[in-house]
Amino acid sequence: TDRILFVSDYERRTYLAKVGQPRAPSLLVHNGLKPAEFEPVATQPGAADFLYVGMMRDLKGPDLFIAALAQAAAKAGRTLSAVMVGDGDDLPAYKAQAAASGPAIDIRFLPAMPARDAFGLGRVMVVPSRAEAMPYIVLEALAAGRPMIASRVGGIPEIFGADSPALVAPEAAALAAKMLQALGDEATFAR
Repeated sequence: TDRILFVSDYERRTYLAKVGQPRAPSLLVHNGLKPAEFEPVATQPGAADFLYVGMMRDLKGPDLFIAALAQAAAKAGRTLSAVMVGDGDDLPAYKAQAAASGPAIDIRFLPAMPARDAFGLGRVMVVPSRAEAMPYIVLEALAAGRPMIASRVGGIPEIFGADSPALVAPEAAALAAKMLQALGDEATFAR
């Protein structure tokens, strides 16, 4: 190996803890974006309350998103809507979970599409990942000016800052509480 590039300090620290000091030169280079990705994406008319964009696999937390949405709807006393964009082998299981959650949640599943095309489909994006290094989806959504709730895992706190009110534990109850907080005052949460 000529050089090892780490995309987050979390990734670098994990390598040091599990593998040790690299023998090859190493460098921390955070994932970056192109200038065009900083153009704002507006919320579409009739957008859902929440949006999930990502692979349909447990590591990314779509099951947590569905469970949190159901818990938030029960506490809000009204139906909450969501759009889930993505593909993966576990998609049928998530559709079944959503159907079993009852009429208090209204989830529309859409196939994978360019992230910027999806961003306006929901008013608040939720990234409920159980593990991440430095996820592009978080960088892209923030650059596009989208309000977001994200799991406090991996390199995500490096993007927001460790004490950001947008961060939450990757647990359904914590996500549900943050979702209700965001709905309670969307303008403040967006700021």
